[in-house]
Amino acid sequence: MMRGFTLLCFLVSLAQSSRGQSSTGQLKGPPHAVSATVCEIVKSGRVFDGRFVTVRAFVVGGIPHGFSLSDDHCRGGLSMGSREPDSQDIEGYGAFLRAVFDAGGGFTETSKLRLTARFFGVLRYHPDQHAKWVLNVSKIGDIELKQNIKQKGNDSPPLVKN
Repeated sequence: MMRGFTLLCFLVSLAQSSRGQSSTGQLKGPPHAVSATVCEIVKSGRVFDGRFVTVRAFVVGGIPHGFSLSDDHCRGGLSMGSREPDSQDIEGYGAFLRAVFDAGGGFTETSKLRLTARFFGVLRYHPDQHAKWVLNVSKIGDIELKQNIKQKGNDSPPLVKN
């Protein structure tokens, strides 16, 4: 009887992992994501389409207009996927929003403060739309709010780091 119960538990666990879920029902991330820069994605959008990516970027835009993820080394950027109904499912989203509010709600490339973070999610490439590169974010980490060196000319220590 015990052997049958153990086998049943193993099969349930295996079925859940094949659907991308842990035994607690929470979604797992992929074994590894492709690490890329914003510039690499903008130059080769099709290569990353549908793949899990991780990208370090600074934020342009804000509340209520939405966020773009940018890089100092190229023109263009990624749109941060709008997941408002499910925003609580995004790991690190609360800390991200606190940093946005602490900075006044929005950013430009020359704002006094710059918010940078590591964003993880599935990239979608839409060549015929205005927002060609959309990162449907599932995790935000390494959040830093610091002086914008592009605007100030110095590299101050982070004001907020998560």
